[in-house]
Amino acid sequence: MSEISAQSESVLTLSEVMFYPAETNGEFVEIYNLSFTETVDLSGIKFKYSSASPNSLIPMRGGMLLGPRKFAVILQGNYDLENGLYKPLIPQSALILKTSSNYFGSAGMSNSTGNTVSLVNSSGNIIDAYIYSANNTAGYSDEKISLTKENSSSNWENSLTLHGTPGTFNSLSNIPSYPFHALVVNEIMFDPAEGNSEYIEFYNASEDSVRLIGLQIFAGTSNKFKLASKNLILPPQKYYLLASDSAVFNCYPYLGNPEYAGLVSVSSISLSNEGGNLLLKDYYGNIMDSLYYSPQWHSVNIVTTKNRSLEKINPLFDSGAGTNWNSCADPLGGTPCRPNSIFSKNETRSSSVTVSPNPFSPDGDGFEDYTVINFDLAENFVQVRIKVFDSQGRLVRNFIENRLSASQNSIVYDGLDDAGKPLRIGIYILLIETSSAGSGNASVYKMPLVIARKL
Repeated sequence: MSEISAQSESVLTLSEVMFYPAETNGEFVEIYNLSFTETVDLSGIKFKYSSASPNSLIPMRGGMLLGPRKFAVILQGNYDLENGLYKPLIPQSALILKTSSNYFGSAGMSNSTGNTVSLVNSSGNIIDAYIYSANNTAGYSDEKISLTKENSSSNWENSLTLHGTPGTFNSLSNIPSYPFHALVVNEIMFDPAEGNSEYIEFYNASEDSVRLIGLQIFAGTSNKFKLASKNLILPPQKYYLLASDSAVFNCYPYLGNPEYAGLVSVSSISLSNEGGNLLLKDYYGNIMDSLYYSPQWHSVNIVTTKNRSLEKINPLFDSGAGTNWNSCADPLGGTPCRPNSIFSKNETRSSSVTVSPNPFSPDGDGFEDYTVINFDLAENFVQVRIKVFDSQGRLVRNFIENRLSASQNSIVYDGLDDAGKPLRIGIYILLIETSSAGSGNASVYKMPLVIARKL
């Protein structure tokens, strides 16, 4: 059983400050009991804002005894807890207190100049204090990163979740870092029609869940957006949609109100119709995916690409390769939060060279429009030449000419010749020639490649 103490104020620390709330009178201050064993009696503790007189604390829920490793939330004296947005956010294990006057300061905490908030003991001595910076947007608090460290500016940062985390561990606690390609860009709508919105679809390409809070997408040279403003966990092989406007839900009726979707706080994601950079980073700045999309990635057979997204042929392949992207074939022009209309599966390699599907039908109907060429070579690094010949032995497509390659590679083929024109129905020959970058060993692989069409 823990000891109750009124003399152990030193175990109390400020852990969160909401000075720019999203609702009227919604400022709050959160404190935490660092002790593993002591329960602290808060009856003599006061809250002080700037140069105003200290405010006594009055219990609203749970009394005045703060147990070990527990939180207490201090609300303004006139805050309507029953109808305010914080009631469902604060867990039952947290105390809820209010100040003896209606406001923390004469008119609430400043959200433009920054100021000092303090905890004061019964003798008037400061227990803990924090000078907030006033650089937040409405609804985002300041959170202490490490509760056991001092209140330096480097140990506080803006909350990652809208409305903060009153009464529970901060959003900045235990944020994981992610490897490259754990989450990837899978679909881009950069030129929507009127009534639709720009969007970027992401795919969890890893074998583990991805915590979306803290992740950011950088679009172009100066725009960045949070993927989520709440603590969402995206399971493996699931999609997440980031759109500029709720109109996207009307354009794709099957969406409804998906759990894994977010809207940016501005009217546009600033996706240029001329193409541009997309860079996905985790909270620590690690790059998770990177590409420079181009309108040239659209199919040459599409008359107009307005309101038609770019889709990945396979989300597990390189995002930066234009050969892994093409125009959406779905009549709606996009497939947000659904498997891509031009998806081609990467079959398990069972031989040195595999082609799947084979035959394939590159007719733009969204079914087997592409084939995936896999080669698994004995050498770690080789010079590779990959070409396609017609039945008369004429070269129709030169994929790769003397390129250094790893032993395992996948290439997506769209059924076009070197001039960008569709090949006729028939049997073609895929030729892969390799020579070892070290030993000089050479190998030749030939495979039939069949192009079909619907009758």
